[in-house]
Amino acid sequence: MNATRNRRGVLKAAGISLTLPLLESLMPRNAVAGPGHASAKRMAIVTVPFGMVVDKFHPAVSGVGYEFPETLQSLRELRNDFTVFSNLDHDVRGGHAANHTLLSGVKSTERAEYPDGNVTVDQRAAELVGHNTRFPSLVFWKDGMNFTRTGVRVPAIAKPSDAFELMFVDDSDERKKFNRASVESSGSILDAILEDARGLKRELGKTDQQKLEEYFSSIRETEKKLALAEDWIDKPKPRVADPEMKKVENGSCDTKIGDNLVEVWLDLMFLALQTDSTRVVSMAVENGSWGLDGVTDSYHTLSHHGQRKDALSQLAIIERHLIANLGRFIGRLKSTIQPGGASLLDTTQVLFGSGLGSGSRHSNDNLPLILAGGGWKHGMHIDAQRGQPLCNLYLSMLQRMGTEQDRFNRSLSTFTGLST
Repeated sequence: MNATRNRRGVLKAAGISLTLPLLESLMPRNAVAGPGHASAKRMAIVTVPFGMVVDKFHPAVSGVGYEFPETLQSLRELRNDFTVFSNLDHDVRGGHAANHTLLSGVKSTERAEYPDGNVTVDQRAAELVGHNTRFPSLVFWKDGMNFTRTGVRVPAIAKPSDAFELMFVDDSDERKKFNRASVESSGSILDAILEDARGLKRELGKTDQQKLEEYFSSIRETEKKLALAEDWIDKPKPRVADPEMKKVENGSCDTKIGDNLVEVWLDLMFLALQTDSTRVVSMAVENGSWGLDGVTDSYHTLSHHGQRKDALSQLAIIERHLIANLGRFIGRLKSTIQPGGASLLDTTQVLFGSGLGSGSRHSNDNLPLILAGGGWKHGMHIDAQRGQPLCNLYLSMLQRMGTEQDRFNRSLSTFTGLST
């Protein structure tokens, strides 16, 4: 870690502030909460690409005691563990091309207009708590929904077996040696880059200096990841006793089209949180039909249903399947009790949503959204009546994760309507 500290000294000498929120993750490891600690905060996000049939997703009336719509029926036993939202969105346009704004509220082409770019809520949360765990964040299945504050798209782990190996299979001695050499080599490269950039900065105009600051920010983010990677190289990974995971480990689920694909990824999300491998994990659902009985067309094709009965019938099967598996995931978190008596759900904010409201209309308004767990008071349908931006909710979620910031991208304040 001495080399890391020296690199930080170079950054300081270059006149770059080290008080940015991004570097909160460089706190000493003994100064943060450990696994199962009562103050540990987590975030899990599940996104779907094509909206939902909104009149079967949103309850007809707001408040408590609402009647469950068709798509949410499988969540009835969890009524008091989640909140469903309607008429809440980012006020953006673009259809599928704007779906990636779900977790940030900012189009990637407009990120320069915002102080934190188009950083997504999960990646901001990872900046806050990622220093506690081997992986600051994990992104599963489909990429394109998660962005760092420098506008870099976070790649997703596309195969369940790769995710399992990453989290639960120890590296060989040869691999550890290679990883250690890679960290050291990358650190040397950063030293050289920073030295060159420091000299260049004095020769630039104001506009170019601002661009260079973004570059420095990217380098700081890389340095943070190097420090974390170095810290975890020799620490053994957790073991998973679930025999069902053998099929995931050996790759049987990588090519299987069957209806357990959504379930497998959610099981991996659960294990990631349960083992404290990460405290920020997200999954974006990929297009497909997953071999569901009664479904012959792809998810994407069915989302353009045009009110056709056959298409709506098939789409209902897919949407109920997604929500049922979400409910199973929430239920597993609820039944997992941590030291001190709190459940894993008590300390995990679970967000479900889509950047499209209705796939059929390609609209980005009235998004289908659910927030579960995290210590919030639930059991409600909140009709936001488009009176506040969705980023208000994200700001509230981030404050629950421990930040003291008072803005997040397009937010105006914290969310009005949620309470603890």
